[in-house]
Amino acid sequence: MTTEAYITLSIIIIGIFCFVNKKIPVDLVALGIMVSLVITGVIGADEALSGFSNQATLAVAAMFILSQSLIKSNLINYLGPFMENILDKNYSISILSMAFIMGSISAFINNTPVVATFIPIVNRTTKKLKRSPSKYLIPLSYLAIFGGMCTLVGTSTNLLVSGMATDRGFDGFQMFTMAPVGLCLSVVGILYLMFVGRYLLPDGGSKDLMEEQEEIKEFLAEVLLKEKSEEKSLSLGSFMKEKNIEIKSLKREGELIKDPETSYKLKKGDSLLIKGPLKKINEFIKDDYFSLTEEFEDKEFPKEETRMLEIILLPNSELTGEKLENIDFLSRYNASVVGIYQKGKKQFSSLEEVTLEAGDTLVLLTNEKGYERLEESQKKQNSSFISVSEKVLNELDPKKLYITLGVIVSVILLATLNVLPLVISAFAGVIVLNIVGVISMQEAYRAIDWKVIFLLAGSLSLGSAMSSSGLSEYISELLISLTSAYQSQVLIVAFFYIITALLTETMSNNASAALMVPIAFSVTSSLDFNILPLLVTIAIAGSASFMTPIGYQTNTMVFSAGKYDFTDFTKVGAPLSLVFLILASLLIPYFYPF
Repeated sequence: MTTEAYITLSIIIIGIFCFVNKKIPVDLVALGIMVSLVITGVIGADEALSGFSNQATLAVAAMFILSQSLIKSNLINYLGPFMENILDKNYSISILSMAFIMGSISAFINNTPVVATFIPIVNRTTKKLKRSPSKYLIPLSYLAIFGGMCTLVGTSTNLLVSGMATDRGFDGFQMFTMAPVGLCLSVVGILYLMFVGRYLLPDGGSKDLMEEQEEIKEFLAEVLLKEKSEEKSLSLGSFMKEKNIEIKSLKREGELIKDPETSYKLKKGDSLLIKGPLKKINEFIKDDYFSLTEEFEDKEFPKEETRMLEIILLPNSELTGEKLENIDFLSRYNASVVGIYQKGKKQFSSLEEVTLEAGDTLVLLTNEKGYERLEESQKKQNSSFISVSEKVLNELDPKKLYITLGVIVSVILLATLNVLPLVISAFAGVIVLNIVGVISMQEAYRAIDWKVIFLLAGSLSLGSAMSSSGLSEYISELLISLTSAYQSQVLIVAFFYIITALLTETMSNNASAALMVPIAFSVTSSLDFNILPLLVTIAIAGSASFMTPIGYQTNTMVFSAGKYDFTDFTKVGAPLSLVFLILASLLIPYFYPF
C-alpha cells in the first residue's frame, strides 16, 4: 500500500473507534476525518469540501424542508385517531394497518418526527386497551425502516449511495430503483412481525405510569436533608434499609463523598444522590426529612398542583450533550428534574453532572403552569423532547396540507420522469412552499438536520480518500484473493450485506455506506461486474438496523419509550436480520443482474 493508503486506513480506524464509542458527536467525528485527510495531504481542500456541494447532500437538505412542511400541516397528528382505531383490532391486523400508514409516510419523508408523533399515541392507546406498549413500539420503528428502503428519498443513506455513484460517472438511483427488492423485504418483514416477532417481543403489561416506574431500577435523584431532620439522628444505613434506596454519593459542605459508609450520620444540609425505583424516590420527596435540590424549596409547588411527567429526549434535541447543571429546567419549563433514566450508565457522582443523551428519560416534577409550558414546547418545530404518555395534537390545516402534498407529489413525479434532477425539483418545491407562505426561510433553515448534513459531507470526503489513496483497490484485491474460489454473485452480495449491516449496527449508517461504496466500485471493476447490485446491497443493509437500539435513531427513541432492554432488540432483530440477509442475497442478483 502507499503511504496515503496507510494514513487513510489509520484515520478510518480512529474514526470507527470514535463512532462506536459515541463520546464525540458523529458529525464532529466526520468533520475531524475531513480535516485530518487534508492536513495529512491525502486529499486537497477542494476535494474534502466537495461533499457540501454534492447533489446527495443538498437533496437531503431539501427533503428535510419538504418533510417539515408536511409535518407543519399537522397531517401526522391528524392520523392519531386512525392509529387508535387500528390498535383496537387484533395484533396481526394492527401491525398490518400500522405498516400501511408508516410505510407510506416514511418512504417519502423523514421518519424521525413520524415515529416521535406516534410513540405517545401508541403508549396511550395500548394502555387504554390494557395491552403492552412494548409489543408495538419496536415494530413501529422497524416499519418506518421498511418504508425507507423502497425509494430514493426514503433515507439519507440511499441518497448518499446514489450521490457517490454519480460522482464516479455512473448512473445513480432513480426514485423507485430500490422498490422491487425493498417491497419484497418489507412484505416479509411485516409477516415476520405479525407471526414471529410478536412472540419474541417482551410483554411489559398495561400498567399505568407509576406502576411502570416502580419496575425501573436505575432512576437517579438528588435530595437535600431539611431542618426537620435535626429532631432525629439519621444514618445512611437506616435509610438504605428502610427505603430500599441505594446512596450513590453524599455532598457535605462542598465535599463529595462517593459510596459513603452506612455508618455515616446525616446532618442538615447534606445532599444525597440516590438510585432506585422511581416510586421509592417519590416517597423520598414526600418525606418530612428530604426535599429536592436545585433551590427547589424557594419555588415549591402546592401539593394539589404537583404533576409528574416523563419525557424522552429526541435525537436532534438541543439538550443532548449538555449537563443538567447547565440547563435551568425550573426557569425554562417551570419544572424540576426529579430523576433520570439513562440505560447503560449506572455510575454518577452528581445528578447535575450527568451529560444528557438522545433517548434519555427525564422525570419532571411540575405544576399546571409548567405542564402548559411543556405542552407548548412540544408544539414547536424540532421540539427537544416528547412526552411518553401524552402528545399535544394540533388541528389539521387543510390549505397547507393540500399545497404541501401537491408540491411533494410534483417533486417526486419530476424526478421519477427525469424531467429534473431530484435536487433541483426538491429545491423548486421549497421555493414554491416559501412563496405561498407554507413555510418561511427561517423555518426551512431550522428544519434541516445539520448533524446529518455534516456527517454526509465528511463521509463523502472519506470515500474520496479511499479511492484516491488506493486503499479501496487494495482491500478489493484482498477480498477477491480470499474469495477467488467462490465468486458467486449471491455470495458477493451476502458479503457486502453482512459487513455493511454490522458496521451500521455499531456506527453511523451513512459512514458505513461511505466506507463500502469505494470498495464495491473496486471489486466490480476488477471482476467486470455491474455496480448497481452492490450499490443497492449497501443502501439496503445500511438501513436494515434491527439488532441494536443504537444503530438507527428511531430505535433509540422506542428503546426508552418501551422500557426495553438492549437484548430485546437482539432477540427480535437478529432473526429478522438473518432473513433479510438471505432474501437480499437471492433477490438483488435477480432484480439487478451483475
